[in-house]
Amino acid sequence: MKKNKNFIKFVLSLYKPVKFLSIVMIFSMIISQIFDLIKQYIIKGIIDLPNNPNFSITDLYKVVFILLIIIILELIFFYISNILRTINVVKKQTPHISEKLFNNLNRKSYPFFIDNFSGKISSSINEVNDEIINLNTRITTGFISLLTSMISSLIILYTIDFKIFITAFVLFSGIIITRIIYFSKRYLPLIKYAQETNREYDGILNDAVLNFTSLKVYSAVENFSKTLKTKKEEVNIYKNKASSREFTYGAIANAVYIITFAILLFYSIYRFGNNLMTLGNFIFFINAMISLKSSTTSFTWSYIHIGEILVKLKNCYDLLYDDTNLIDDNKSDIIVDNGTIRFDNVTFKYTKNNILENFDLTIKNQQKIGIIGVSGSGKTTLVNLLFKFYSPQKGKILIDSKDINDYNTKSIYENLTYVPQETILLHSTIYENIKIAKPSASYNEIISAAKKAELHQFIENLDDKYNTIVGERGIKLSGGQRQRIALARIFLRDSKIVIFDEATSSLDNDTEFKIQQNINKYFDKQTIICIAHRLSTLKDMDYIMVIDNGNIIDSGKPKDIIPKYDKVDFLSLESEDKNLC
Repeated sequence: MKKNKNFIKFVLSLYKPVKFLSIVMIFSMIISQIFDLIKQYIIKGIIDLPNNPNFSITDLYKVVFILLIIIILELIFFYISNILRTINVVKKQTPHISEKLFNNLNRKSYPFFIDNFSGKISSSINEVNDEIINLNTRITTGFISLLTSMISSLIILYTIDFKIFITAFVLFSGIIITRIIYFSKRYLPLIKYAQETNREYDGILNDAVLNFTSLKVYSAVENFSKTLKTKKEEVNIYKNKASSREFTYGAIANAVYIITFAILLFYSIYRFGNNLMTLGNFIFFINAMISLKSSTTSFTWSYIHIGEILVKLKNCYDLLYDDTNLIDDNKSDIIVDNGTIRFDNVTFKYTKNNILENFDLTIKNQQKIGIIGVSGSGKTTLVNLLFKFYSPQKGKILIDSKDINDYNTKSIYENLTYVPQETILLHSTIYENIKIAKPSASYNEIISAAKKAELHQFIENLDDKYNTIVGERGIKLSGGQRQRIALARIFLRDSKIVIFDEATSSLDNDTEFKIQQNINKYFDKQTIICIAHRLSTLKDMDYIMVIDNGNIIDSGKPKDIIPKYDKVDFLSLESEDKNLC
């Protein structure tokens, strides 16, 4: 029940910037339909007008003039509702939704993005936008309009004949109620499964397109296309079952309607033949019954479609607003005065086996520490724990003697800068990709950072210079160029603690040397952790630690450690091999 209430609050929050417009939009549609009811009464009056003993052509002119005014008013309010819905509401609402949902991702912890396809997450955000637009359409032109139309038709039947009114009311109310119950129980669950499966399909497809080159070079495209085909067939199974149930119910409802309509039709002919019903009433009885049939079918389908929309929105809500995998943004901000780091008796495992066990490490303020070891030895795990991507099963991680678990993750990020081995860039300009590190940075600050990363000269040789589009994930640039953009980010961002994870592995020796000089020059007051496979990368560190199987097996100054391990190829060794010396 609480989850449902939270979901309702979520949907209502999507209307925050358009509350007034939405109310005007709905009432305009209601008023339009009221004028439609008045229009029908006037037309019925025109049909019966010649039967009036005092009828004159002037009376007809007057009634027609009033009819034209009513038609104009009906159209005015109809267009007001539709213009508000298709232009004004969309203009204000969809940007609000995009901003709200994307900002919400900032509450999600690292495992959320590991466990879900990026395509699944992005398609959920797009789907909320699309479905809210559909919901607005269904509520106004579907639900509100059709409900008002049905009420109007029933009012007309009530003025024609009470027995006809009662019979029609029972018939169409029964169809609506039973159809709603039937579809809620038998139809919507299938639509929910179809939508969930289709979202998985979108995620798989997005992942495949993103890595299409890899599939192609390994001749795996055809096999993967079969996987997509199977997933799409699974989607269609649910949709086909839902459609079959709709057709079954529709056939039964139509049969009941035809039988009832035929009985009422013969009854009306009898009354008309005995002068108990005027021609206008007879014609409008037939029109009202046909209109009710059409409106009832459309109304229940509007209800069903609104149900489908809410199911889809609920699925997106469950993914994007799930209570698990949330960062602790309700905690206080950490204030880092210098940059002392301490791993205190830390034990951590991803699955069954411990990566770190009773691990201790202290890095002093402004100390430059190099960490080296084979793949899987626990180097990157230290970074993951420091950034609170994961939490240790035992022990504490402290910055300036403050347990990072006691502070919110966002403030931890603001005091750390991380340069990963694999730099992922946005499909945007070089300028915007550097500016990510400091959104408030000026143009001159961007240029300065690029120069420190030995990137400025390369950029100036490009046709569009800093406005050059790098392509999706930076595909238009080499690995070294992407890494230099990542390095430019750290020069732009002023953090107390800077972490390099194989940050210069794709650079040539000359560029790496220059950047190392710049790091030493511009980061003389920061605490630096540099993870590497190449010992040469760590020659300017204050201290080097050798890690294997989650333990520090050796440590010392570069002049002592480098000669000792210069024959070891850390890239080719496995973590199980402990014979590093």
